[in-house]
Amino acid sequence: MGMNVLKDLDVSAIEKRAYINGKYVAATTGRTMEKLLSFDGRTTLSGIAACGKEDVDDAVAAAKAAYDSGIWRDCTPAQKRSVLLKLAELMEDRRMELALLDAYETGRAFRNYYEDSIPKAIEAVTYFAESIDKLYDVAIPPRGSEFGVVTRTPLGVVGLITPWNDPMVVSCWKLAPALLTGNSVVLKPAEQSSLSAIRLAGIAKEAGIPDGVFNVVPGYGEEAGEALALHMDVRGISFTGSGETGKRILTYAGKSNMKRVTLECGGKGPYIVTEGCGDLARAAKVLAENMFYNQGQICSAPSRVIIAESIHDAFVRHLKEETLRWLPGDTFDIASRVGCVVNREQYEKVQTYIKEAREAGYDVFCPEEENDHPADAFCIKPTVITDIPADARAAREEIFGPVVAVIKARDTREAVSLANASEYGLAGAVWTDDINEAFDVVSRVEVGLMHVNSYGNDDNSAPFGGVKQSGLGKDKSLYAFDDFSDKKTVWMHFEKTGNGK
Repeated sequence: MGMNVLKDLDVSAIEKRAYINGKYVAATTGRTMEKLLSFDGRTTLSGIAACGKEDVDDAVAAAKAAYDSGIWRDCTPAQKRSVLLKLAELMEDRRMELALLDAYETGRAFRNYYEDSIPKAIEAVTYFAESIDKLYDVAIPPRGSEFGVVTRTPLGVVGLITPWNDPMVVSCWKLAPALLTGNSVVLKPAEQSSLSAIRLAGIAKEAGIPDGVFNVVPGYGEEAGEALALHMDVRGISFTGSGETGKRILTYAGKSNMKRVTLECGGKGPYIVTEGCGDLARAAKVLAENMFYNQGQICSAPSRVIIAESIHDAFVRHLKEETLRWLPGDTFDIASRVGCVVNREQYEKVQTYIKEAREAGYDVFCPEEENDHPADAFCIKPTVITDIPADARAAREEIFGPVVAVIKARDTREAVSLANASEYGLAGAVWTDDINEAFDVVSRVEVGLMHVNSYGNDDNSAPFGGVKQSGLGKDKSLYAFDDFSDKKTVWMHFEKTGNGK
């Protein structure tokens, strides 16, 4: 047992209101959200503003007025860079607070937020801030007396809709490039994880973001999220969440003003291990870490192992041993590496998949060992399902829990075919010591991010986004700036003077 840090969170002082035009305000209707927290299954969190259309209208109006005024849009890249670097500095000063807020609301281990997630959010802000004054527009070479340039221009008001599984990281992936390209922003955090986004708005004001440029409207997706996606003055929406909601947002864009839409909608990551893999123990260790550290609640989680038949049993033995390192514990114990799933609904959903797999006769393994966590906490032990066909529900659908399906393949060709037999295409991996085999697999697997003998260890320079029904557009990297800006071509004609001067 380690030290419990819940005592360091002043629950009574948590800000729960919306943030519009530089001020914290209650929802227009006075409605609030209430939920049971997963870290003990007993504590109730209430009072978070449940914003609706009127609040979204107010936030968008404030954002549009700020954009039209040019108070932020017309700042130089160096000025914007300075403000965002200050934001990163203030986030670092408040790392403990931000980690506690996210752990309290989502049940994920505080240690993971403090040591990994919040630092990654800060790194993202810093990366984008350091990049903005180093971007160049494009010149079209002179054509006689004519010359052209292609420049980036802000979209205007953009809406950001973020998920509950990694609140700060995904918010910063979107917020930083959106602001740095000159837009004004309205952020709608997931109703399951609103507190850190609300707090971030106040920190952003302290850093120097002008009033109206950054607004936060917590609320339910079908109310605040839908109103934001349908709003005629919102010129772009960047969404991370379920495929079902992503498809609705595409529809809302068509029903409204054909706004720019970028989507990241989950995955069922194929983790291919071939006969050419010389270190099965390491392959299993990397898989377990990336699969189980947040109870499997990661869009890019490698939840579908596709493995050569000849090495299947040896790999599974290693993987079962690794599950012991990822048993859930007390969310606020600094010794805990793993916390809980986000709520009862998610807990019951994941348990349904496990139950169905058992009833179907598949081999379902969960370690017998127990960690110390409150008896009523919504925790699920890491689960490995073997002897499962590729078309079984647990092998096809995104479970978003600590459940990995292990599927046998006769050869590499079949492994690639199985990997691509999915509606998703977010991230994947191949483990092999044969460089020719690695190149062949990488070139044929249909995903947006492919790892070779690794997983999850890329950085902010690597674009993150999927293909097929995993979405469109990119978070991270310089490519993210393209999703928050338009390209404007300027074509110029110059008369020749004839005087040689």
